[in-house]
Amino acid sequence: MIECTDKYIYYKKHRKINFKRCFVFFIVLLFVGMIGVYYKFFVNDKIVEISSTLARSYCVNCVNQAVENSLEDNVKYANLINIEKNNNGDIVLISANSHKINVIGREIVEKTRTNITNQTKKGVPIPIMSFSGIDFLSGHGKEVYLKTLSVVNVDCDFSSEFNSVGINQTIHGIYVVVTCQIEVFNFPKKTIKEFKTKVLICQSVLVGKVPEIYLNKGVV
Repeated sequence: MIECTDKYIYYKKHRKINFKRCFVFFIVLLFVGMIGVYYKFFVNDKIVEISSTLARSYCVNCVNQAVENSLEDNVKYANLINIEKNNNGDIVLISANSHKINVIGREIVEKTRTNITNQTKKGVPIPIMSFSGIDFLSGHGKEVYLKTLSVVNVDCDFSSEFNSVGINQTIHGIYVVVTCQIEVFNFPKKTIKEFKTKVLICQSVLVGKVPEIYLNKGVV
């Protein structure tokens, strides 16, 4: 039988604080805080820089691949652009096949989004020494994969360029401009980066005088 005395109760209520445990907890908390500060001010920018560089590379490669796959049926200049001439052989009208161009544009957007998503699914390879925050060590060591990138939006537009190559001879090129918005995780926030990739779809040499309105403003 345990005897409950006033002295025992007083001891339970006023027992000493375990200073050793508090000290260990404080040291751990301080260490974690120092790691957080070091990461934010010395490591974070390196990770964002590497991720942004890779994001640009991914966008260029994925757009080129999407354009190539979307034009597998050998889309020709004549399929996209209609040329009308007068009796003298001068060009009087250049018009775009809007339906065909829109179909190609939608396909390029869908394939680009899919390609980038698949490319970033595993994560971004970051050399482990980049976490040291030291410039000359950054880029060395075994790679670890971090999910720092995700696709926000993909859009495309078309443009045309005219370049004179001789008397009454003009090269007309049709380009697709794909804009990719990529979210880069930047602890503790996220940043959206925008990358534009311009790819030549087709071109043709126009024989005859091209009206100034097209030379200045293009067609599509």
